[in-house]
Formats: sequence, C-alpha cells, structure tokens
Amino acid sequence: MILITGASGTIGGAVSRLLSERGVPHRAASRTSAFPVDYGDPASLRAAAEGVDALLLVSPGGPDVPVHDRAVLAAAPHVRRVVKLSAIGRVGPARPHLPTEALVRERPEWAVLKPSAFASNALRWGGDPVPNPFGDGGSGVVDPRDVAEVAVAALLGQCSGELVLTGPEVLSVPEQVAVLNGITGRNWSTADVPLEQLVAGLPEASARVLAEGVELVRGGGNEVVTGTVAEVLGRPARSFATWAREVYPR
Repeated sequence: MILITGASGTIGGAVSRLLSERGVPHRAASRTSAFPVDYGDPASLRAAAEGVDALLLVSPGGPDVPVHDRAVLAAAPHVRRVVKLSAIGRVGPARPHLPTEALVRERPEWAVLKPSAFASNALRWGGDPVPNPFGDGGSGVVDPRDVAEVAVAALLGQCSGELVLTGPEVLSVPEQVAVLNGITGRNWSTADVPLEQLVAGLPEASARVLAEGVELVRGGGNEVVTGTVAEVLGRPARSFATWAREVYPR
C-alpha cells in the first residue's frame, strides 16, 4: 500500500492516476480528497498511514513545509520507503524543505525529488504581457508528468537518493513565451516585474523565500540540466515545446 499526501495537487494527483493505471494499491490523501486528512490532527494522519509500505510526501509549500512534513512522518514511523517532493537547489522554494529532507534520509529507503520549474507554471500567465521577474535568467523547465513518473518509480523501489529533475534545455520566460507564440499563433510579449512589487504585501517568511528564488533564477543560478529523467525512465525528458503542443493544440 502506498500513501500519497497532497493528492489533490499537480504531482500528487498525477501519481495517483499513474498508480491506478498500473493497478497499484494506494491511498490518495489530502484535505479535499476521498481520503480526507487534517494535517493538524495526528489521529487522522495515523489512520491514513495504517498498513502503508511507501509514502509520497507532498507538502503545500511555503514556510509551513517543515510543520507539515514532520506531522506526516511522525504518524508513519513504520514506513520504510519515503519519497519526498522538494525543489531544486538549496535556497528560495527549496529552503523550507531542507530540514525534513534530512529526516527523510533517515528512512531505510528514501528518495528526494528536486524538480526545476514546472512547464505548467505557464498556465498561470493571465495574458499579454506575461509578467517576468526573472529577466533573462533561465531554468531547466520540466514537464510535471515526468516528475510524477519518476515519483512512481521511486515509490516502487526502482530508483532512490537525491534526484534533480529537469527538462532537456534551459529556457527563460521570454523563450517560453516565444515557444507558446509559435505553437498557438498568438503574439504575446513579456513585461519585467520589479522584485519589490512581487513581494509586496506577503508575510516576511514567504517574501524571503520568493525573493531568494527570483534572485537565483535572475542571476543564472537555476540554469541546470540533468539527465536524471532519462536515466530513470529510459527515455528523454519531455521538452517544454512537447508539453505546450499537448496543452495548446492548434
């Protein structure tokens, strides 16, 4: 039995679908799923973890990651195999994950998935111009379906350790917009967004995490491409263009 936390999110939901297609017994848990859990209620978490052999740990993100992860791990001390969805690097969105990455590594079998920026982030762009806080800085944009497939492989014991997951190329936001323009026939542009505007009104902890991530990408620190997806899945990682053609069919 596999337990998926955060099962209503992008990765958790995709992992649940993949396991269903393969006939793998699993329990999809979230605040809004068919197996509801309250991360502030240890009893509900223990019930979700009962009889579980492997765990996919997906947190809601932000500064509360350590609280969420510790609660789930404390409710599942018997689970030998834990796969945690983290983020690439050690600053910005990755920073809140670091304390509980260390806890996951204490399990007999573990994997920490550290994906780059998701291709699906483009779905949040509301229109023209696309706001761009990153300048010309790029990321190894990864298809979230590839992340989900690697997560399934890790849950089934087919890979382990720290897995940095990227697509096959580095793309900036303007380059992603250009790809989408070519596929959809639209003519969107980008508009630079000052960091001060981006973090205005956010709680201090959230603003700090966001600012670190933006500065990392803007300075070229996220221009990383790995072959991990291909190594685990036995095929090339999907490109941003492949993702876009399937999401925005002409």
